[in-house]
Amino acid sequence: MLGGRLSLGQVIAAVGAIIVLVASFLDWVGSGGVSGGTVTGPGGASVTVPGVSGPSFNVWEIPGSVLDVFIVVAGVVALLPALLAFADAAEEFSFVSAATFVLGVVGILLVAAFLTVDFPGEGAERELGAYIGLAGFLVMAFGGFRTMQEEVVAGEI
Repeated sequence: MLGGRLSLGQVIAAVGAIIVLVASFLDWVGSGGVSGGTVTGPGGASVTVPGVSGPSFNVWEIPGSVLDVFIVVAGVVALLPALLAFADAAEEFSFVSAATFVLGVVGILLVAAFLTVDFPGEGAERELGAYIGLAGFLVMAFGGFRTMQEEVVAGEI
């Protein structure tokens, strides 16, 4: 990054951070609820019962989860180069690209573990927000990796 401009990798990482931060407010866990249908009672009378959906939770509402705090930290670190570019102080924090990459990879691992091993409760369902958060961490990690490559190339010239 020269002259207060963001590199392509930093822009990609910032977009990933925004995706993750927005996804944290979407539903990550929902209860399956009861599907609707027709119930036949005594005497052959039938009643149509509408589907009932249970509550859904975003990452901020999941009890005992540390993902919310991690998302804030990772988002701030990934957005830091963009904020520093406006202040022309970006050269002072050259470690941010490596930190963005590492936090992105750790975020991928945490969300993947959340979706597979550590998913809360029986009858709970995975919601779209968790998958969007996973995709955001993938984008963030790629942006951090790309920024590290750009810094190496810029250092060779």
